[in-house]
Amino acid sequence: MTALLISIVAIIIAVFLYVTRPIQLFLRVLAIIFMFFLAANFSLRTSARIQKGAPLVLIDYSMSMKNHVARILEIVSDIDFPHETYFFRESLSTKERPSDLGAYTDLTRAIEKGSSLQPALVVLVTDGNHNFGPSPLTVAGEINTPLYVYGVGEEQTRDLSIIDVKCPDYSYPGDSVTIEVTVESGGFQGGIGDATMQLAGGKKLAAKTFSLSDITARHKLDFKYIPNETGETHLNMQLTPEANEISYDNNKYDFSLRTLSEKIRVLYYTDHLSFNTKFILRSISEDGNLSVSSITRLGTTHYRNIESGKQETALPDLQKFDVLILDNVKLERLPWQNIPERISQGLGVILVGTMEGMNAIWQKVTPINTISGIVEGNFHLDIIEPFSVLVDNKNPPVRSLGRVVDSKGDAIIIARANNVPIIGYRAHGRGKIFQISIGDLGTWNFMQHGLQERDLLHNLLGDAVRFLSPRGEYRRLVLSSQQLDYAWGETINLTLQSYDRDFRQAGGGDFYLVSDTNKIPFYETKRGSYEASFIAERRGKMQVIAQGQLSGETLTSNSLDLEISARSPESEYRTNRSLLQRLAEVTNGKFSDLDELPEFNPPQIQTERVSRTMNFNSPYVYCIILILLVVDWIIRRRQGIT
Repeated sequence: MTALLISIVAIIIAVFLYVTRPIQLFLRVLAIIFMFFLAANFSLRTSARIQKGAPLVLIDYSMSMKNHVARILEIVSDIDFPHETYFFRESLSTKERPSDLGAYTDLTRAIEKGSSLQPALVVLVTDGNHNFGPSPLTVAGEINTPLYVYGVGEEQTRDLSIIDVKCPDYSYPGDSVTIEVTVESGGFQGGIGDATMQLAGGKKLAAKTFSLSDITARHKLDFKYIPNETGETHLNMQLTPEANEISYDNNKYDFSLRTLSEKIRVLYYTDHLSFNTKFILRSISEDGNLSVSSITRLGTTHYRNIESGKQETALPDLQKFDVLILDNVKLERLPWQNIPERISQGLGVILVGTMEGMNAIWQKVTPINTISGIVEGNFHLDIIEPFSVLVDNKNPPVRSLGRVVDSKGDAIIIARANNVPIIGYRAHGRGKIFQISIGDLGTWNFMQHGLQERDLLHNLLGDAVRFLSPRGEYRRLVLSSQQLDYAWGETINLTLQSYDRDFRQAGGGDFYLVSDTNKIPFYETKRGSYEASFIAERRGKMQVIAQGQLSGETLTSNSLDLEISARSPESEYRTNRSLLQRLAEVTNGKFSDLDELPEFNPPQIQTERVSRTMNFNSPYVYCIILILLVVDWIIRRRQGIT
């Protein structure tokens, strides 16, 4: 409304100023009108009738049709309504009958080209076994031409098969895991099918029933499973065989479920209690996935359990822990002499606070080389490699740092302060060392909580523990495929699962598939589960990998090696009735058997009303306005008006 009022006032002013110059008045008013159209986002809708052409007959001329071609041509020759005939296979359709049968069938391109010729309708004669390029259902809803489909070939024989099994890659004891199974049936005159989930040893866990179908149909069944023990559990899904199935090899599917330990065992040790201790212990003790023990040194052979306050003379056995946190310690006087050896065997170690007595053994394994002493100052963090909550440089300054010399060449440096590495990690054998050379870690966390209202240590230390523990061996982005061998022109379907640092499925990720030079986006189908698909366009080996962001972190999946082979020529297929019926239904056509084609009386579709919308918010309108104003300016200049 505001734009309209302003435009009316502008026109009144233009009339007042240019009443004696009609040409310039016309140019100004026209420019104002177009400016109003732009501001109001005005669009003009028009409709027109277009003349539709004669019905189009599309004949599948691929190898699977070789025993039916002669009969099809005979039936088509008897059609008594005006029409045009085209043949198609894996290439574009043509009016001329090809000299040989095609090796593959591409229904999608045939339908697209047939519709683009604007026929009144399309008569599609095929067995429906599309095997080259994207599914025809992806374009069927977009074309504006009804498909009258005539199926060729025998009816589907009896068969039951397991098409797909989807389940989380990781689980925990006591969790209820949903396993989604897709089964397919066809050729049955009704009845009920049975699907059973059982352990690899044969113990039955659960059973579901589904309806048997005459035409090929798919059913999704959800099974629930609660693992009780850690480790890998081997399961299988089985369909109860029916009499006279075409194959029994597809009635069984083997899969496995990896169950992780619920608690990560953590030991905190310090030579003397400090301001750090309170914040570190609170941060890791509040994490429900960690089992925390803590001790401090009292004397040469005496220690105190920090939580209970009890004195102890025996040291905890490092073999019982996954991660050891050393805070404010003298490394050369640690009560355990074999820590570097335990690290090489898989123990994870976090070094925090002041670290004195950095002897040759520890200098060899730590990611950051330090010497005794503390440097006081005002140090701002520069995040080099994002990790956990350390993803940007918006962190309070650090007041106290360890004296850093340099870092190992193979160390991953997470953060620097004044160009000095202070947070990083490196591998040593099967284990890792995570080092935080900040002397006042508790104070820094206190400032974080006060300024940004976030408990930095709760996330940072918890994520570091998970990273160092045996869980760190697992990928948080898992890429999978039902098969690794595909044929050229076939659709490759891939699934992806994303997990948080607790290895529970987490959604909201932004991931894409890297294949050769292409990037294909994944679409989230349910929380933490994604799918992507593309066409195999070349032969040979292909390596694919998934990458992307989850809650600000960059994740990379495992890689899959796919083999794309040349297709063998088609063999005779039976009618894919379910696909053909769906195509006819989506396009408002009809599915029939080939014998019914001679009696087909096409509906009279001579014209069709097509709507068109002209949007004034386009570059062309801007150009028109510019031209009008330039012409007005030229006229004014010639008249000597400035």
